[in-house]
Amino acid sequence: MKKIFIYFWSLWEFIFAKLNRIHTVGGHDSEIRIAIKKYKGEKLLLKDGTVLNNGDKFGELHLNNKVLTEITSSSSSPIAVGIIALKRFKKSIKALKTYIDEHHEFDDVNVFMGYTLFNEGVEMLGFEVRDIKSPLEKFIVTHYEMLLLAIFHPDGFKRLRDNKFTSKMVLITKNTINSRY
Repeated sequence: MKKIFIYFWSLWEFIFAKLNRIHTVGGHDSEIRIAIKKYKGEKLLLKDGTVLNNGDKFGELHLNNKVLTEITSSSSSPIAVGIIALKRFKKSIKALKTYIDEHHEFDDVNVFMGYTLFNEGVEMLGFEVRDIKSPLEKFIVTHYEMLLLAIFHPDGFKRLRDNKFTSKMVLITKNTINSRY
């Protein structure tokens, strides 16, 4: 039953990615996918001085759920999974740098952001982590991502009982990517 659900969810993600122009960065087994969107919200000032204003373009980051399944099932130790994930994401950010350098539609994109349950330790990669301001949006995103984790993680809903998850906004600037990677 779970395999059928994963199949249909993966099909939905494929269609969603096509409709929203989400592109895989660095090959089909990359952890990161990206789309260009227009920011709608209050002005954001990032640590390096980069500003994201309402109406500015930004890179919307998406995680590849199949790859995340591989990472989370690679070990029963959360610390080992975290180390593996950080190494793989570091490699993916290098691929992101190459991708944005080669695709000129990113020339005027200075901020890359996404929402994730997996936000611990990403500061080591140059990301800033912020709370999702809207309580409704935070609730929806957190529960949506918890559902995905239950679907794709080998332990399913058991995984959710062990931890208290909260989605966060993660952001990284083009300046940070260029200086670190």
